[in-house]
Amino acid sequence: MIESDIQQATNASDASPGGVMSAGEMLRQAREELGYHLPAVAAHLKVSVHKLEALEAGNWSAFPDVVFVRALASAVCRVLKIDPAPVLAQLPKPPGKDLSSGVESVKTRVAVGPAQSKKNDFPSSKPFPWMGVVVLLIVATIGVLFYPQLADHWKSQAAASAPAPARSNNVAGVADQPEPVALGGSSTDPVPEAPANGATDAGGSAALAGQSSPAPAAAAPTEGAPLLHFKASQDSWVQVKEASGKVVFEKTIRAGTSEDIAATPPLKLIVGNAVGVEMQLRGSVFDLKKVTKGSTARFEVN
Repeated sequence: MIESDIQQATNASDASPGGVMSAGEMLRQAREELGYHLPAVAAHLKVSVHKLEALEAGNWSAFPDVVFVRALASAVCRVLKIDPAPVLAQLPKPPGKDLSSGVESVKTRVAVGPAQSKKNDFPSSKPFPWMGVVVLLIVATIGVLFYPQLADHWKSQAAASAPAPARSNNVAGVADQPEPVALGGSSTDPVPEAPANGATDAGGSAALAGQSSPAPAAAAPTEGAPLLHFKASQDSWVQVKEASGKVVFEKTIRAGTSEDIAATPPLKLIVGNAVGVEMQLRGSVFDLKKVTKGSTARFEVN
């Protein structure tokens, strides 16, 4: 079959009209004009010099088939940088190769448009169904890994946004103490009789009601002194209420300052940070340590 193809190609080449250069002559002329030698072209194309000589001489019997001849001629044209169309036109064509049907098929497809996709094909514009499953698995894994940290963060945020506890009447940080003790006689106690010698009873004497130890005696009152006098060496908080529950004095006495309080007994007093303040009752010094629990003093003045 190969021999018959080459024989037909030889006959076709011999049948070329006179005056028209053969393919081999075109290649030889272009090579000589560039000054290339056959060994250099053969080394560049990695073929034998004998093949190039046969190509320029039109000796098709040196080649296995016509397809090889045309391929080698095209390669030589690329090396020589010439148009391969005139050369290939002078070379024999493989018998039985009609490309007209293929060209018509290509034209038909271009005119009609792209081929319709099969029913079983996945549309390229839509993701595969299993991609959604993979995304869900990734999200679930991240949630499991980071849920403890997120829960702690939410708890800390909730604790920070919780309302602050109501302000106590005590100095900050001082816990509420039990019910206050009474300083002096209560309003229900009998009024003591005046001494026979006419001396006035010491109204500033104070007793701690509910205490097993004897009440401390206050010094004699000072004429014209206020009912209560506080002198602070540290910041202290003082609240004074009447028996009706009305607050007549409530203030933080700063260190180095003093306050005089005039009110009508019976009174209920709360002194925060009692160690940092000195109290005088009717001009006499009263020891707040006797009624202090923790750092807060609670007592009554009658």
